[in-house]
Amino acid sequence: MLIFRHKLLFFLFLLLLMLAACQPPAATSEPQTATAVSPAAIPTPLITATPLPPSPTATLPPVLVETAVPPQDLAIAADDLFLYPIPYAVDGDRVTIQVIPDVPTAVNWEDVTVTVLLDGQELISGNLIWQNLASRPEALFEWVWDTTGQTGEHELQIILDPEDRIQAGDENPDNNRLVTHVAIQSINVRSAAEVNAAWVVAENECCRVHVVTGTAAYRDLSQLLTMLDEAVRQASARLDEPLRQKIEIYFVDRVFGQGGYAGSAMVISYLDRQYNGQGLYETLVHESTHVIDRQFAPRRISFLAEGVAVWATGGHYKPEDLNMRNAALIAIDEYVPLADLLNDFYPVQHEIGYLEAGGFVEYLVNTYGWTRFREFYSDVTLDDAATPAEALDLNLRTYYDKSLAEMENEWHSYLGGLELTETAVTDLATTIRYYNVMRRYQTQYDPTAYFLTAWLPYPEDVEANGNTADLTRRPHEEANITLEAMLGSADEALRAGNYNRANVLLDSVTRVLDNDGAFIDPLATNYLNIVRQAASEGYEVQHVTLNGERAQLTVTKTNTTSIKKLDMVLRGQNWIMTN
Repeated sequence: MLIFRHKLLFFLFLLLLMLAACQPPAATSEPQTATAVSPAAIPTPLITATPLPPSPTATLPPVLVETAVPPQDLAIAADDLFLYPIPYAVDGDRVTIQVIPDVPTAVNWEDVTVTVLLDGQELISGNLIWQNLASRPEALFEWVWDTTGQTGEHELQIILDPEDRIQAGDENPDNNRLVTHVAIQSINVRSAAEVNAAWVVAENECCRVHVVTGTAAYRDLSQLLTMLDEAVRQASARLDEPLRQKIEIYFVDRVFGQGGYAGSAMVISYLDRQYNGQGLYETLVHESTHVIDRQFAPRRISFLAEGVAVWATGGHYKPEDLNMRNAALIAIDEYVPLADLLNDFYPVQHEIGYLEAGGFVEYLVNTYGWTRFREFYSDVTLDDAATPAEALDLNLRTYYDKSLAEMENEWHSYLGGLELTETAVTDLATTIRYYNVMRRYQTQYDPTAYFLTAWLPYPEDVEANGNTADLTRRPHEEANITLEAMLGSADEALRAGNYNRANVLLDSVTRVLDNDGAFIDPLATNYLNIVRQAASEGYEVQHVTLNGERAQLTVTKTNTTSIKKLDMVLRGQNWIMTN
């Protein structure tokens, strides 16, 4: 059956951030021949752009906010189809099929039927009946294809409007059919950890914690239990609301969006190569806030929900001065007017939207008090008016005797009186750039992690009906490992305040993305060669600190979670392990 996910508030995101220190880069070897590495073999949109010239001192580019071009015709293409588990299916997996077609505004998307044929026979059929965070209609058929005993290649057809009932907006029915071939891998390709994977549940004061054996979370479970209790206590104290029942939390071994999502339960990405950044404690406070505040504000709007979570955490990715962050947003001319942000919250550049929401909440709480804000927060719902902005305006007038425009102007007057430092501006601009580059990496090399279109299953359903691989299997090609290690190093430099190093690394990652996987400059080439050398010794790189002709590595033995530290030196054109 077609799964209807109407509980969109479950799809609340956040970020995980990374912990070790980073040294500035020294001179690297001369450029080597460009090495091309293709993205993982799954449906992906290909993004191209003009390559950035190499430069020893990176400058901050303008912050880009993506604007989608509305489709003109009902259609489906290869990059509109996603199959799970990723990046491949193994004999015995129950495959989930996600279809996100182009639907023009002339078409009522709820009228669009999607039929799936497997080897010429109908597998399932249903309508598009919900929209993702990018406001794109989609169909989701969870665990519909049981691949047991089906090793080999199969033809999959996705057909939109098979009876051709839609005319206006579907003038070209020839692009309504996608035919693709899917290889079901032999069961023998699974690692020992995946073969033996099982759910384990542990409890502490606040939570019931679910992990899969053979993962980083299973290895670090005792530390996670301690951190969770501290995070939930902070969220509860900030909200002045006791936790009424234990939270169900799932630590998973793959990246989802910015690092997690929450509804009645929490899902947190926890892996050794956390390429989307780190800051685990902040993530846990943020997502715990989403769970606890549902107790008194179950129908709150997304803008305020994310704002309260950022405020309760004391920052988004790390402890932050939210007033200074928003003053910096205005200074770099990237501030989005609140009415526009409210009415299209999730598609707006993520960091900008969350920081504005958190800053606005902080201003209201600090100026007028938590008691009044809590009543206001609980009362604002989408049923109050035609749009979220109108709903907020109505309730601001009721509780604060000010319109949305008046309160926004009052807030801006306060921000305008702050003394803004150059570091605050540089840190914000580099942070936004980091996450823009990270999401470009996701769209090209890990597309099912991209937050606007990711499948975010209810973890209870996965545990009961799905595959552990839905939450643990992920791309492990050398391009993934290399670019993820570079992103981790960039995040590390950013958090250490070394903005030049962070931007040089982001320049290098961008060149790879711009050039179809070609590792062109010395920095990227050295990261790639380090990853290759470690792999030849049976290790998977999780982190790299590169300092001239020396590199310090954090690695795991392939298909294990046992952490080891290694050192390498560059001799000629070759990286050599020294321990």
